[in-house]
Amino acid sequence: MSGNKLKIFIVDDHQILIDGIESMLKGISEFEVVGKSLDGNLALDFLSDNQVDVLLTDLYMPKMTGIELTQKVKKNFPEVKVLALSVSYDVSIVHDLIDAGISGFIIKTIGRDELIEAIHEIAKGNIYFSREVSNEILRSLSNRNDAEEENYHLTEREIEIVKLIAQEFSNGEIAKKLCISERTVETHRKNIYRKTNTKTIVGLIKYAVEHRLI
Repeated sequence: MSGNKLKIFIVDDHQILIDGIESMLKGISEFEVVGKSLDGNLALDFLSDNQVDVLLTDLYMPKMTGIELTQKVKKNFPEVKVLALSVSYDVSIVHDLIDAGISGFIIKTIGRDELIEAIHEIAKGNIYFSREVSNEILRSLSNRNDAEEENYHLTEREIEIVKLIAQEFSNGEIAKKLCISERTVETHRKNIYRKTNTKTIVGLIKYAVEHRLI
């Protein structure tokens, strides 16, 4: 993050949605909307000459999709965090979003508070999915069959913990929910990351998508 404010750029092929997002961010002292565009190419031109911390982009645009824009941004401006927005989605798109290097994905029906929370989270280096998206991912995890579970060597307890990790519960909170010690949770967590060869929540979700677990 540069200076005292998060510099934000908005891309959407509908001006009314750009104006709506900008209006929602007004009055937030730590945010500064430094630019906006109806086209991904114009956004890339802006990034070439200006400092941007967070790029908000529509997912489905005619000239350049949000995924294509994210790929270009992460290749040429890797320090920029990208938050995708859409009015609808298919859970299968999560694979492409994570693979492109997305930092977050939110549904346009969210309120102002969640938009602000999402921007704060990705600015800190975390991943953020709208609650609707997170719930869909968790439902997909729950629907995995026994063969898949055996194939990926995750125990029932580990799958429980994966779901709670995805909901951003701390080790202490998970321990209370499952009536086990915090040290046991920590051990399970290490085993989950080791078995899936991941180190972060982002990596864990990406692994699950790539192996058709969700």
